[in-house]
Amino acid sequence: MNQKSISEDGLGSALPDVDSRLTLAGLDNQITIYRDSYGIPHVKASTAHDAFFGQGFATAQDRLFVMDHDRRWAYGRWAEVAGPSAIDQDILMRKFQLRASVDRDYDAIRTETRNMFCAYAEGVNAFLDTTNALPIEYQLTGTTPEPWQPQDCIAVFKARHVLMGHIEAKLWRAKMVAVLGAEQAAKLWPGTEADSLLVVPVSEKFYGTNYDALEGFSSGAENVDWLADASAGSNNWAVHGSRTASGKPLIAGDPHRPLETPSVYYQNHLACDAFDAVGLSFAGLPGFPHFGHNDKVAWCVTHASADYQDLYIEHLRDDSPSTYEFKGEWHETVVNHEVIGVKGAESVELDVHVTHHGPIILGDPTLGLGVAFKYTATDGASTGLDPLIDQLKSSSAEEMEDAMQQWVDPCNNYVFGDINGDIRYLTRGKVPVRSIENAWLPVPGWDGNHEWDGMIPFDELPRMQNPESGFIVTANNRIVGEDYPYYISIQYSNAYRADRIHDRLTAMTDATVEDMASVHAERISIPALRYISLLDSVQTETPLANQAKEILRGWNGSMDVDEVAPTIFSVLRYFLDDRLLRLQLGDLADEALGVGGRGAPHMVALLKAQISLMAADDNLSLLPTGESWPTVIGRALHQAIEYLQKSLGDDIKLWTWGTIHQTKPKHWLADAIPEKMEVLQATSRPLGGDGDTPLASSYQHGNFDISGTSVARYIYDLNDWDKSLWIVPLGASGHPGSPHFEDQAELWSKMDYIPMLYNWEKIKVQAETSQILSSK
Repeated sequence: MNQKSISEDGLGSALPDVDSRLTLAGLDNQITIYRDSYGIPHVKASTAHDAFFGQGFATAQDRLFVMDHDRRWAYGRWAEVAGPSAIDQDILMRKFQLRASVDRDYDAIRTETRNMFCAYAEGVNAFLDTTNALPIEYQLTGTTPEPWQPQDCIAVFKARHVLMGHIEAKLWRAKMVAVLGAEQAAKLWPGTEADSLLVVPVSEKFYGTNYDALEGFSSGAENVDWLADASAGSNNWAVHGSRTASGKPLIAGDPHRPLETPSVYYQNHLACDAFDAVGLSFAGLPGFPHFGHNDKVAWCVTHASADYQDLYIEHLRDDSPSTYEFKGEWHETVVNHEVIGVKGAESVELDVHVTHHGPIILGDPTLGLGVAFKYTATDGASTGLDPLIDQLKSSSAEEMEDAMQQWVDPCNNYVFGDINGDIRYLTRGKVPVRSIENAWLPVPGWDGNHEWDGMIPFDELPRMQNPESGFIVTANNRIVGEDYPYYISIQYSNAYRADRIHDRLTAMTDATVEDMASVHAERISIPALRYISLLDSVQTETPLANQAKEILRGWNGSMDVDEVAPTIFSVLRYFLDDRLLRLQLGDLADEALGVGGRGAPHMVALLKAQISLMAADDNLSLLPTGESWPTVIGRALHQAIEYLQKSLGDDIKLWTWGTIHQTKPKHWLADAIPEKMEVLQATSRPLGGDGDTPLASSYQHGNFDISGTSVARYIYDLNDWDKSLWIVPLGASGHPGSPHFEDQAELWSKMDYIPMLYNWEKIKVQAETSQILSSK
């Protein structure tokens, strides 16, 4: 972005003051905010109150508009800023009734947690009261921020996680059964591949029996006919000191989400007499819920893919839509009237009916139809955020594990370790105990046969400590085998990323931080290797197709950004998968292959993995009659060549993966004011890997732009915290006019890192700026 555009759009004038000394009410003592050469704030205070105050103040300086967005998102108020394009989103969020859930939680959490949220809110509001500059987005939308309330911290966290459960998957499976029938839907449910790596115990693979999809679909088929028209991943690992050069653990990983502008995680550091912790936070929430370390312990997560959300089909009376049946008796729903303000348009009003299962989020109660949403994080008052402070204060892995007893949502693969050498794994979060029918589809809410029977006891959640293997690996893969006594999930990611990380760590004996970085960069595709092995029998009809085939035959399966083979493979695979999936999905094909979210796309990804396995096993059951794998692969290869010639030209050397595989960061205002995206949007950058490699860069069917990727990478060195590294896709600042808006982007795209500064003397010496907040 050139200086002219910055001046014209007022970007420079929107930057916060990060130097001036300020005198503020409500502080216990002085706070100093040091910003390093990447603009990352390091908040030094004497009390926990002041540390969280400083975190709120610094976050508002850098990410105020994102905080405001997430708050409005949670409360269903984004249309007040973005106009009609946000109405559908706001309606859904109002149906979730998150505001009521936030208020219940705020009353239930312990005083120490409430004080943390209050201090953070005081810091945000102190910035609002003293600043002369607001983010450019407020000027472009003609809006102003409202004061931050302590409860808003909870709202932000809920907004970021409410759609990470299984509701979309269950609705999609219901649609498959309604449109395709139970038998065909079961045929298209791949389950867990045999030989798939499990999380617990390390190195053990799954050879058991999958849950019976046909039984699951058939038992619920009669209840879901009317739903026919109903409208991220991560890696982490820990290496024990017995396998590292230092003799102390190394812990690393990277969360995978859609790439936003600015990126979702905010790098920061806060210290006081009670703790000294550095990590990644959500703008709007104090502490470091998912990733960070203090002076004794480091922690990180991946999504456990656990099933903690259910959908109940409610039987409502035709003549009284606020009355629903349960176990032969009629009960009154709670009806909440919602009014959604819409910028530039009329307000939208709706009534949300709430049963004892939860709010009805789908259907029309006036027609006697409704699907209620039950979710661990909104079912009654939750104290799930109480561990935020305990996490910061924990002095050992044992303390950390004990501190997670109250954690509710999301369910995580929680990997952590301490400076004494302990490494551990815990499935963190509350998983309901209920019938297996709940796993597959929306279930009858009226018969009482699908109610929750408590949660999996904390002491019986999957866990391990210092495994004999010397390392722990999680990558959204299946957690435990069929001998585990409780249902956790029927839906996990394939184990390709986990397999590659496992193989890399198995070969390491004196691992270093640099070795962990090389695992982040691991980009060999297991499906690519399967298809490469079949090419000898594939016939080609043109010189260019033959050249492409030979390039693939000589390829090692590494999805390198500057190589041609990954491009040919990916486009070939698209045409192959597209043809075979359309044959099986029938009338649902266009929707299944074209929508986003966590429903159809996850199933399609598993089906694509299954197709590659069937090709390797010469299983012909999905192929058109009379065809073989060499013929269908050959046809797809020629289609790929034609596509690439039209889009990239005849010179095959120019068909590099990075040419068509690039990031497309999206600003939250992209749909509301697309004409301003040149000002607000971050730069696109090429990246290697794909959705099947540890170097994560997934893309949607038919579009090779990156839709999901590593939104942070981190490496904790528990022998020397100052050797720890991290990187985010853009930068610490959310201001397009800031030099720190995307100053980490080039390093991130080239798999490089910056220091995760922790030593305060080094921080002070290297600080780009420092700002003192003094007490009145």
